[in-house]
Amino acid sequence: MHPIDARTLEIFRTIAETGSATRTAELLNSTQPSITRAIGAFETHCGFKLFERGRYGMTLTEAGSALLESVDRSFAGLNMVQEAIGRLRLGLPGTLRTVAVPVVAEGALCDLLAEFARAHPRVAINIKSAHPQTVVNDILTGEVDLGAIIGVPPQGFDLAAQVIGERRMKIAVPADHRLANRDRIHFRELHGEAFVMMVQPHNIRLAVETMMNDFGVRPSIAHEVSTQRTLVEFARRIGAIGFADDEVIDSVSRRDVMAIELDPPTRWNINLIYRRDRKQSPVFETFLGWLDAH
Repeated sequence: MHPIDARTLEIFRTIAETGSATRTAELLNSTQPSITRAIGAFETHCGFKLFERGRYGMTLTEAGSALLESVDRSFAGLNMVQEAIGRLRLGLPGTLRTVAVPVVAEGALCDLLAEFARAHPRVAINIKSAHPQTVVNDILTGEVDLGAIIGVPPQGFDLAAQVIGERRMKIAVPADHRLANRDRIHFRELHGEAFVMMVQPHNIRLAVETMMNDFGVRPSIAHEVSTQRTLVEFARRIGAIGFADDEVIDSVSRRDVMAIELDPPTRWNINLIYRRDRKQSPVFETFLGWLDAH
């Protein structure tokens, strides 16, 4: 069996992303017939179909989807090699690669890494924002050196965890809502209100659903959004109750949305996590030493 070249894998990944041999040819500065021949030869090499061809483009088969996961991991490794070459050309000692959900990436993790960067100005910092499940996957697969999550670290893995902060859930209440002048609201008082909630899975969504069951609260309608900033803005615009991180609510104008304490209070630790069973890069070891000193 002949070795697979990087160009073929790049063609495969790009078709999987675009669903089109024509679009892939445009992106890779090639021609549609050349791309079609290349992917056909790759399927022959594999011994199974990678794509279903239809009127509306090309979609991955089950086998193609499974192969794409391995290819993506390989390209992540190649990207790391390219980054290392670039750093060596610039004389930089390395890059600390991190990931967190947006509210933590913009807050506690950003604050921590900024302090580290000031102490080590020749270390490049990479902060990636991602969905909670992607954060955990990136940590487990070694795509990043470390990540920050809200809540308890996943079980069943050799993970180190260190608390770097705390988050609180509050209620986002539009300024013209009947409850806007309250300092604190018990969850049972929200029965029959319109809710705006985070999509699953999310620690805030789990907390809200747990209290709905505990107190027998049912909203008149429940809207779902994928980011907390969208949640606050949507609740403001439709006059509904939103459940979000207190710092996110506070980032919206106080004249428009009130951040009100919720009973019972809901808090989570922000945990910095990384794999103990992986060989750490010199840059990451430097960071851990700096963190221990703080």
